Amino acid sequence: MPGYDGYKIIVKKACSAIKKVKSQTSVDRIFFVWLQGESDAVCGNSKAYYKERITELIEAFKKDIGIEKIGLIRVGRFTNDERDFEIISAQDEMCIENTDFLMLTEIAIELNAQKEYMNPYVRGHYSAKGLEKLGTEVEKSLANHIK
Repeated sequence: MPGYDGYKIIVKKACSAIKKVKSQTSVDRIFFVWLQGESDAVCGNSKAYYKERITELIEAFKKDIGIEKIGLIRVGRFTNDERDFEIISAQDEMCIENTDFLMLTEIAIELNAQKEYMNPYVRGHYSAKGLEKLGTEVEKSLANHIK
């Protein structure tokens, strides 16, 4: 969140990446892809709290990075109880209620159920193959949105 060291790191990296790309080509639109929410589920954060905080975050990203929209990768199952669905439903609602949010893929839950897409050493996290699958889906979805 704004004001924290992690936020400053994200902004610095994003601005550096945008600057580099702009030095090589023209850039008309900037989207930020976001895969996050599992820790909110683990903490038991409410749907309302999650929506409020991520809306605050995107407003800061728009100001500090210049993004147009935030593309969400809908979270998978991390806690395997109702806390997951609190965050999943928050993300779904944000994409319906706020045009700043764009749902890019909903396949994370499917990947959670397939061993080859999960990190065998860190429970609940994706393997390289899982991240590649998510990235491919995001790429297709974002391209379709832009067209």
